[in-house]
Amino acid sequence: MDKILVVCSHPDDEVLGCGGSLLKHKKNKDQINLLYVFEGSSGRYSSKTKNALSENEKSKRKRKKSAVKVAKFLNVKSINFLDNENLNSNSQNKNKITNELSNIIKKINPTIIYTHSSKDLNIDHRTCNEAVLVAARPNKNSKLKKLLAFEIPSSTEWSHGIFQNFTPSYYVDIEKFINLKIKILKFYDYELRKFPHPRSTENIIALSKLSGSIVGLKNAEKFEVIKIIE
Repeated sequence: MDKILVVCSHPDDEVLGCGGSLLKHKKNKDQINLLYVFEGSSGRYSSKTKNALSENEKSKRKRKKSAVKVAKFLNVKSINFLDNENLNSNSQNKNKITNELSNIIKKINPTIIYTHSSKDLNIDHRTCNEAVLVAARPNKNSKLKKLLAFEIPSSTEWSHGIFQNFTPSYYVDIEKFINLKIKILKFYDYELRKFPHPRSTENIIALSKLSGSIVGLKNAEKFEVIKIIE
């Protein structure tokens, strides 16, 4: 049995990035743990008025509720919300996040970690990646065998090579799980958009087909390999 830890920035990233792979882990009876670094709502309402703050709180609660639904569907072992402020990447906050991740990684001692790519347009995603790389540094007690980075539609591809391009070399067959991935993605239906937006269900299915076709599969999720230890 593998111990899986998904370290993602916001609720919905876990499904967008590796939902099919997590469903496959569930079928294999692996232990799944979810960790959300940022709260996913602040920054959407730029005003600091009472009404804007209230909308942020409503959005946070909604996203957490959806994440809990996903966790129940996946039979996760643990779910953690660190509730760091969105779009805050100053050095003090990065250090705080890294320490939080270090404690959780030490406690779970995962064999596989999924997280964001460093080539992503979203600054929260990049901050998450950097914190994971530091927190998951080798130590004598670590059981980590795979550290993989996923893509997020409407974010990774929009970096347009500013941070180099997303370069996958690890593919997971999710043909049997693509419909279930869309089902649990709809727990975040308020985050979905109409086609041809990259975060539409039509595009997410199309992306799985394109990813699969690269390696002779019908549907796949693709990842950058940060580390594999055999």
